[in-house]
Amino acid sequence: MTVSPQTTTDLGRIADCTGIAEQFYRAAECQQNTRPAFVTMAAGEVTISGASPLGSTMIVCAPTCSTAVVAKHVAACLTAGNTVELALFESPCALLLVLLLILEDVLPESRFRVVSERTGWQITGTNPTVIVLTETDAFLNDEPRVRFRDPTSSSTTNELVDFYTQSSTVRVPAGRDSR
Repeated sequence: MTVSPQTTTDLGRIADCTGIAEQFYRAAECQQNTRPAFVTMAAGEVTISGASPLGSTMIVCAPTCSTAVVAKHVAACLTAGNTVELALFESPCALLLVLLLILEDVLPESRFRVVSERTGWQITGTNPTVIVLTETDAFLNDEPRVRFRDPTSSSTTNELVDFYTQSSTVRVPAGRDSR
């Protein structure tokens, strides 16, 4: 299929689509790189430390968020292994609507869904981590509050994926007496 832009607005929309596709592509590339885990053994115990997903997340978008910012954060959050419920307080622009319809069609509802006035505000995730997203910042409801600042939209996908993960440590008894 060939798309022939008719106006400069069409060119802008094509550029926006390209940028969004690029964000999801970068997120997929990032997923291919495994996150390092550190294994130590001491005093009959094996300790494995690394990063794990936040789990259930709800990204609450400010009305000023551009489609590109929403796409970048949703892609990173999904790449980190989280489920995403995206809360929109106004009707999405046509480009964001297309993106959301594609994601809803491709991903199971248990992995991604949109909540809004149209869909109802019912949150299905158990105890979700809430992220408030603006055009330049993302605020995580951790204690203490965590802020991801990206005023120039120049952050790498890895930095965003790291924002949507948490440190985790697993300790396992080791040795003959641990059975």
